[in-house]
Amino acid sequence: MKQSLRASLATMRLCLKEQSYFGFAFLLGQYLLQACALGALLMIWRSLFLQGADLEGMTLNQLYVYTILSTVLAPLLHVRTPASNWLHDGTMLGLYQRPAGVLTQLAAHTIGAWMMRLLCLSVPVLVIALLCGVDLRPRSLWFFVSLPLAVSQGFAVDFLFACLLIRMRNLEWCVHSLREALTALLTGALIPFAALPWGLGRLLQLLPLGTLAGAPLALYTGLGQPGLLVPAQLVWNMVLWPLAVYGFAASRERMVSYGG
Repeated sequence: MKQSLRASLATMRLCLKEQSYFGFAFLLGQYLLQACALGALLMIWRSLFLQGADLEGMTLNQLYVYTILSTVLAPLLHVRTPASNWLHDGTMLGLYQRPAGVLTQLAAHTIGAWMMRLLCLSVPVLVIALLCGVDLRPRSLWFFVSLPLAVSQGFAVDFLFACLLIRMRNLEWCVHSLREALTALLTGALIPFAALPWGLGRLLQLLPLGTLAGAPLALYTGLGQPGLLVPAQLVWNMVLWPLAVYGFAASRERMVSYGG
């Protein structure tokens, strides 16, 4: 167990260093674009709020905090392992030659890649938001239970999409387009479920994609009930993880990539 943990930590450190291979200017450009997109979205919410748009009783501060956290915690709320790319270029096949589980290696690479963004984008955004007077205090401590459950569930969902990619014989763009179409609205990261009309949010927040970003963000901002969202996350983790592990094992023999 200790050896496996040390190997995972070493992999995370290597992936952290890998993020700087193209230079800090390249990273800074990416993060500035994302910060500008966040600023534009905040201005849109402010404009709608001042014009009296029906936002189902949400306050402007709740909208600000929800949107800021969706950017700050984006890597955790939208888990993207390198599985899809590595299936395409053959890197995935090399993971089977190492003395560690394939899914464990994918998780270590993913977590290591998060660190640079969290340090260079998330921390500055939070500091600027505090200086601008945004109240970032969590409305429910259940958020700290919900977030790890969302990350765990996100890995399971990503592995299931990798299984779908294997089954579709590496039609990566088709799977990518399908995933982006499903997650654009159904995760609750862009538009709070509480702001959706006709009660759609009450249904979407209980779906497997809806509990990824929507649950922790709703709990942090006081827009969701922990007695409903946290059990839903637990249920989906218990359902999706066995499916992901079984599906990945069953799809292994169908794995095809460049080079073999």
